[in-house]
Amino acid sequence: MRRIVIIGAGQAGLVLALGLQKRGYDVTVVAEKTADEVRYGRLISNQCVFHPALERERELGINLWDDEVQPVEEVAFNAAGGPAGTEPAIAWRQKFDHPAQSVDQRVKVSDWMTLFEAQGGEIRHHKVTPNDLDAYAAEFELVIVAAGRGPQFDALFPRNPEFSPYAEPQRAIGIAYVRTKHPMPPGLIFNLGPHGENFILPVLSVQGKVHGIGFFGIPGGPMDVWHDVTDIDQHLEIGVELLRAHFPWNKGILEEAEPAGPLEMLHGAITPTVRHPVGKLPSGKLVLAMGDTAVTNDPVGGQGANMAARAAKSYQEAILAQEDRDFDEKFMHDAFAKYWAVAQHATAFNNALLAPPPEHVLATLDTAQRVPEVAHRFAHLFENPVGYTGWLTDREVSMRYLQEATARA
Repeated sequence: MRRIVIIGAGQAGLVLALGLQKRGYDVTVVAEKTADEVRYGRLISNQCVFHPALERERELGINLWDDEVQPVEEVAFNAAGGPAGTEPAIAWRQKFDHPAQSVDQRVKVSDWMTLFEAQGGEIRHHKVTPNDLDAYAAEFELVIVAAGRGPQFDALFPRNPEFSPYAEPQRAIGIAYVRTKHPMPPGLIFNLGPHGENFILPVLSVQGKVHGIGFFGIPGGPMDVWHDVTDIDQHLEIGVELLRAHFPWNKGILEEAEPAGPLEMLHGAITPTVRHPVGKLPSGKLVLAMGDTAVTNDPVGGQGANMAARAAKSYQEAILAQEDRDFDEKFMHDAFAKYWAVAQHATAFNNALLAPPPEHVLATLDTAQRVPEVAHRFAHLFENPVGYTGWLTDREVSMRYLQEATARA
């Protein structure tokens, strides 16, 4: 039985661990926190998980919340700039072919950790540093580092400038979970403005069913406002003002809201980064990066949890295909390449959302108001961003498609 250790207990690491466990591998997970510490701790992320990632959970039998979570059935897109600023200049809605879900990562991680241990898996609890990895490499046949983003592994997995156009964060992020008398939206609301973005969606959290509300502000602009916020009530007051000022058509949601709990907020800034995935330890042994440790995207595009699930599937397929052969450097590069075949498109799509939209993208969003085919195609980029490259990356292709789709309509 092959022995594998996964450093990190997030979406990527745990989906891989549970998948390999199901196939009979001896897997150890190293987690900084216990399941209870995760569940009862501070909000750690927001997420909207789309059909392909949900199907992977169902294949593994780890979709534990399908009967509880409200489905995310559609996306409603709004771009600011309408008359007097009170209505969007562009507005359209599109149903997803298959519903998405937003289940709080604290719920998922704590439940999956409990399930993994109940099925005989080993979880060790401590914060791993690069100095600890040689000991793990001596004990296990394969060491996978899925410890999330952060500077602790920067030297081991250096930034790849070819695929990392940004050297600093492009958004100031503020997210909160709230309760409100306002009806729960049937799906994801995505608002775009000149100073940043806003999302609203239904979430199954540790506090039950709540509204998840997030703001992504361009650094230095009027939505970059979270630096001195220390409590949820202050966060909520600022959120109300941001909706009134930038996305007033949704202002009623927060004006009637109250915090879901004192820990239900998150502030931060993320530098989108692609890293070289194979790290060499002082002993000469090699370790493999996965998830956010390998590819970190800003959350504005909603790709984080989805790419984590895709990474877990790609790495599992590579491990199974290796059979009893060594997990050597070629294996590691091939495993990452299998994942990058999809992740490169998600990364390009996400990075493009951080830049001012070019004329042909604005034309696409505008046409989506009148041509359902265009709305459908754009909305499903969140589910499968492979279609972004070669369509919205090419002005001529984009404009020709809009003409053809409009003629069909």
